[in-house]
Amino acid sequence: MNKDQFRSYLLTQGITSEKYVQRMLNLLKNYTHWLETKHLTMAETEYSHLMDFVGELQRQNKSVFHINRTLQVISHYYAYHQLPNIAQTTRIKGVPRGLPQHLLEEKTLNQIYEVLEATPSKKRHYAYSDQLILGLIIYQALDMQEFLNIELQDLQLEKGQIYVREGRHKRSRIIALQGAQVLKLHTFVEQIRPELLTQRSDKLFAPQADAYNLLHGQFKQLSKKVKAQAQEKLDLKIHKISQLRHSRIAIWTKEEGLRKAQYLAGFRRVSSAERYQQAHLEDLKAQIRLHHPLS
Repeated sequence: MNKDQFRSYLLTQGITSEKYVQRMLNLLKNYTHWLETKHLTMAETEYSHLMDFVGELQRQNKSVFHINRTLQVISHYYAYHQLPNIAQTTRIKGVPRGLPQHLLEEKTLNQIYEVLEATPSKKRHYAYSDQLILGLIIYQALDMQEFLNIELQDLQLEKGQIYVREGRHKRSRIIALQGAQVLKLHTFVEQIRPELLTQRSDKLFAPQADAYNLLHGQFKQLSKKVKAQAQEKLDLKIHKISQLRHSRIAIWTKEEGLRKAQYLAGFRRVSSAERYQQAHLEDLKAQIRLHHPLS
């Protein structure tokens, strides 16, 4: 990096404070050093690389202000080199997401799945699909938007897999199903689903998946059931149903590694999976403090 030439460029952009320029150079140095560790040149970088770098800054608990100031100087540096400016409009909005909280272990997730009992409901399809949906949250970490998109053809029961379609914020992927899930889904598809349908639909969880409000209503009721039954039968407090999905992703990062967890969760950036790895470390530190308060 030729500092003097870059300084001259910054002057043409109206940045005249030497103190400010030096601060920008220091921030830029962090980025150029990171590129060196990844064996990347400026010309080779893509938006995904920039997002990986932002994820690294978030992992270091850098503030939104620090990250955006870094992105600003990176943008100037790409413009100075007359390269595609992958940082030009990229800024972090608001406060970065905190680490996932109240993560549960595999044994506890299994118990939550097993103790759920169907309860009477005015909507018959809720009772038949509640445990199927809960299983796909617990074991495949699906979110509500993905349930809206699952079609009958996405089930690959002979292979014990499900195809999850690409969404606005997630990539498509194929995830293995648990043995118990395969049997229950087969029964649902062959025997129960045809009786629930009042009109033809490609959606697996029709009719509720054909309308956002219907599926959202089921999620709200399911969340209440899971919380109540976990408290009553397991003496376990569940804060949000999304806690179960976050727990699965955290288990993936621990057992499968970051890249596999990134794929299984559908994350576009590895930094999204790193949050769950960091959450595991924080949980471990908390346990150490609990059992060894003087350490």
